[in-house]
Amino acid sequence: MRPTQSNSIRGFTLAELLISMALGAIVLGAAVQMYSKAVDSTFTVTQRAEMQQDVRSVQNIIEKDISLAGSGLPSGGVGLVAGTGTNPKYGCDQAACYINLGNGQVFPANQLYPIIPGRQLGPTVVAARGATDVITVAYSDNTFLLNDYTVTVNGPSGGTVTFTAPAVAPVPAPQAVNSPSVGLQVGDLVLFGAGNAIAEVTAAVPAGGSPYTVTFANPDALRINQSVAVSGNLKSQVGVAGLIATRIWVITYYIDNTGPTPRLMRQVNGTSPVAVADNVNDMRFTYDTYDANGNLLVAQDASATQPVLPNNIRKVNLSLSFHSPLQGNKGYQGFNIQTSISARNLSFKDRYN
Repeated sequence: MRPTQSNSIRGFTLAELLISMALGAIVLGAAVQMYSKAVDSTFTVTQRAEMQQDVRSVQNIIEKDISLAGSGLPSGGVGLVAGTGTNPKYGCDQAACYINLGNGQVFPANQLYPIIPGRQLGPTVVAARGATDVITVAYSDNTFLLNDYTVTVNGPSGGTVTFTAPAVAPVPAPQAVNSPSVGLQVGDLVLFGAGNAIAEVTAAVPAGGSPYTVTFANPDALRINQSVAVSGNLKSQVGVAGLIATRIWVITYYIDNTGPTPRLMRQVNGTSPVAVADNVNDMRFTYDTYDANGNLLVAQDASATQPVLPNNIRKVNLSLSFHSPLQGNKGYQGFNIQTSISARNLSFKDRYN
């Protein structure tokens, strides 16, 4: 009789099990590392794309405003009310002021220039860079056809103005003065005549049709409606025939760091400021200036040693710094743009005069 043969099945030895576990851990660790890098890369790309989108949007808005500076304004700007001892200011709305430590900034030489530099008038966001810059530009509104109306400044102090629609409506017809979309709002600035006076709207225009009565009371937020002034106010326009009125935009850009993140603000006339971008670390301006003959002067930064004469400005150089909305594993990402903007309305020279 043959002996019975038994077959035994061997398992993994302890050494083989340890080696396989080590190899598996290495493969798993490499996979986790690759996944982590992919997540970081996606985060970085997303954050940078968002910053680039913000930069493009902000750049387009600022370039548009600066390129239009001076459009529709008298050459050299507009003289404001004088002889009162209290000068008009900008950078304020009906509730507060936002530049120069919340006090607002008086117009240089009591004049509304197309471009007003504001070196270090903003807050300090990054201590090593110091106070940020501010810029203010002014131009006329060519969308609201206020100049089609017949204008009557009511005496004796010029506290109200009557706007009467033309008997035969032109094409296109002027919008209603009390239109909620494009009409006059509290805080709007209106230029009367060929730069003879500027006034600030102080009350909502009543409902109804033409004629419209608009209030320009004294005092106003920007201290422009000063009936006791010797010049530059509405009182000087009482009884003037054929008067033309145009709304103007006085736009100030500044950084607000009172919230959780610094924001770039755009404040128009005496209306409330609007945020145009978040996470803005720094904003700087320098200016290229030219004399009356078109000769380039020193590129200036509006410092005490290099004062800028606003009427000599022809090009504005902008530097903006952003950081990413969220902090990654290696901190925030930074993004900086530098561009030059030509103020085309200030560069024109009438060679045929």
